[in-house]
Amino acid sequence: MLKTKKAGVFAALLAGIMMVTGCSGSNNGGPSASPASSPAATETASASPEAEAPYTFKWLKAQDISKPYDPAKDVVKQAIEEKLNIKIIPEMVDVQQYKTKLNLKMSSGDIPDVVRIDFVDDFQKYAQQGAFVDLTDLINEQDTPNIMREVPKEVFEQAKVNGKIYGIPYQGGPGAGYRWDLVMRKDYLESIGTQTPQTLDEYYNALKKIKAEKKDVIPLGGYTAQIGEQKYANNSFDHIFGAFGVTPGFFTETDGKFSNYDIDPRMKDALLFLQKMYAEGLIDKEFATIKEEQLRTKLYNGKLFSWMGWWSTANGYDTMVETSELVKKGELAADGTLPDQSTEPYKYLTLTGSLVGADGTAVAPMGAPFSQINAISAKTKDPKKVLAIIEESLSEENQMLTVWGIEGADYKLENGLLKSVTDLVDPQTMQDKDGNFRGIQSYLFAPGLKGWPRYLESLPLRASEALDVAINNKYQITDASNYLESPTKIAKLVELNTMRDSVFTQIIMGADIKKFDEFTVKWKSQGGDQILKELEESFKKKAGN
Repeated sequence: MLKTKKAGVFAALLAGIMMVTGCSGSNNGGPSASPASSPAATETASASPEAEAPYTFKWLKAQDISKPYDPAKDVVKQAIEEKLNIKIIPEMVDVQQYKTKLNLKMSSGDIPDVVRIDFVDDFQKYAQQGAFVDLTDLINEQDTPNIMREVPKEVFEQAKVNGKIYGIPYQGGPGAGYRWDLVMRKDYLESIGTQTPQTLDEYYNALKKIKAEKKDVIPLGGYTAQIGEQKYANNSFDHIFGAFGVTPGFFTETDGKFSNYDIDPRMKDALLFLQKMYAEGLIDKEFATIKEEQLRTKLYNGKLFSWMGWWSTANGYDTMVETSELVKKGELAADGTLPDQSTEPYKYLTLTGSLVGADGTAVAPMGAPFSQINAISAKTKDPKKVLAIIEESLSEENQMLTVWGIEGADYKLENGLLKSVTDLVDPQTMQDKDGNFRGIQSYLFAPGLKGWPRYLESLPLRASEALDVAINNKYQITDASNYLESPTKIAKLVELNTMRDSVFTQIIMGADIKKFDEFTVKWKSQGGDQILKELEESFKKKAGN
């Protein structure tokens, strides 16, 4: 797809990962090998008689009960326990019932030693009730350098409750950053003698050349949003808005004062520029009415030059474009398919990050830095020891074990590159040839935000290149309203966004720009001003003021 809902894409990207307490989900579909036969397991198995006894703690482990799994036979779990000198007692619960089960335990006071919980829903409430250990004075550069490397100070600030730290923020996998690329037909760029644009002006000039020299090609494609998605945030015109220093829907904060890009004067300039592009025939005339699959058809038929695309889709699109080109030449294989192209460089597409505007900067709207948080129960027998275990687990060496499993069995290093082994587990039994389960990514201890070590190199070439462009976009920004309370925002934001979508579309298609000024007045009077006020009050409260 040209655009994929973030939740859905991450579910595919991070297959096997579930929302769990103290552990990321269960993916037992890793490769097979007994830890006793692997180098990593041999190293972790040795311990002197004088060694400290393993520290035991309880986890509430979400598990896909439709798949076989026995923690007692999980060799990756055993290797982690030996490496960190711990004993995990997992209480298994159906992943669909996890939140209900956790809330029952929280209410009864039977709280697991380490808790992973949805931040926005319940965490703040339980933290204020005294359910979690206050970590404010325990997390710092000197005592917890691994944690501080994974979670930036500003993210800890966002995660505070009444000015205190009660948990370690977590997103999952490679983080929560920007995941969109500006994608263009490389062969079309070459045909007009132009390099991949890096600035808005260069891009605009390339579109003009495409329009002049390729009469049947749409310079910039767009499409209507899917139900439940914001139409102008993370969308077809991200790169244009971003070059003007704005992104629709995002709230901003400066010295405790809040505003929203939807009413920013620079948004007016961006809309005027888009209106100009539309009038000049540089934007698909059907952008406001067609669906994603219709735009995709234009791409496959060679009728589209550029679009904003979710990072994981480019490989499939390049293959489809190649298929279409071979059909035109009568050179497609008899079975109508191509070999796997994922490990080859892109043939027809080129990908780039944000286009910079006249001031040399841009903005790219990334998702919220975290969605869950890991906390230590106030009832655990040794909170400092549990924090120390989490800290140790976040070293790169230990993350390699918790994320990728046992070296030589679950993954291999070939020519210095990480390659996951994927064919040694029976998909029916979820066990290896020795009858072992392999809980890869199933026992992650409060993983941070930087992402799994060596993740990019584990991907096929095209996917790695596409994700690399997206996550290393240096112009990423977050919504300043993340994790702040505003009842009016909950009640009115959909209505305000719907009004914005209608007005912005009208302006792009030629309506009088005065509509923007009228929209600004209505936005403020119909709930916007109240939202800003509530966000400012919540901001002060979170800071402990």
